[in-house]
Amino acid sequence: MDKKSDAKRNLILTKAKAVFIQKGYANVTMKDIIEECGISRGGIYLYFRSVEEIFMQVIESHNRQKITEAKQYISDDKTFIEMVDEYLSKQKKRLMNLSNSLLVAMYEYRFANKCENNREFFHAQFIYTKSIILSILSAGFEKKGVTTRDVDALAVSIVLLIEGISMLAVAVGISEEFIDAQINSIKEMIFKD
Repeated sequence: MDKKSDAKRNLILTKAKAVFIQKGYANVTMKDIIEECGISRGGIYLYFRSVEEIFMQVIESHNRQKITEAKQYISDDKTFIEMVDEYLSKQKKRLMNLSNSLLVAMYEYRFANKCENNREFFHAQFIYTKSIILSILSAGFEKKGVTTRDVDALAVSIVLLIEGISMLAVAVGISEEFIDAQINSIKEMIFKD
């Protein structure tokens, strides 16, 4: 693709992300995305065939951005405690601001689409989240901040706890105090003697 095509594709993904954040996944139509982008129907179909394809690309782009952010936690000259606090603070912010998050759209998509390809997509989502946490924990292990040798199992436990909190936040809503209590539980898992 040339630079102009890349720019148009990125514009579509950026505008579509805003639509998914606002409307979730289930209520978004190609017309919504076209209107948000201000391009013709034919123009969008040059790049994407469906709302689902756009959504998948939005999520993959979002994931790349989060991995870049996670590398900053680790590459910056921070203590292990600061890395963990920064990551968990971002998780709390995401949970407290569902109206500015892709989380609702993700769960709508996840539960509406249970075919084999989508299982692979969501397994990749799990692996991606685990890899971020594992990177932070591995850095902590190197800095002697994590005492357990099984950082992989610890990373899985943390992902499952965060995923459970996220599902609860979307399904019924949760309080800041509840989130803080769960974050403290995660910290206890990480920093246990």
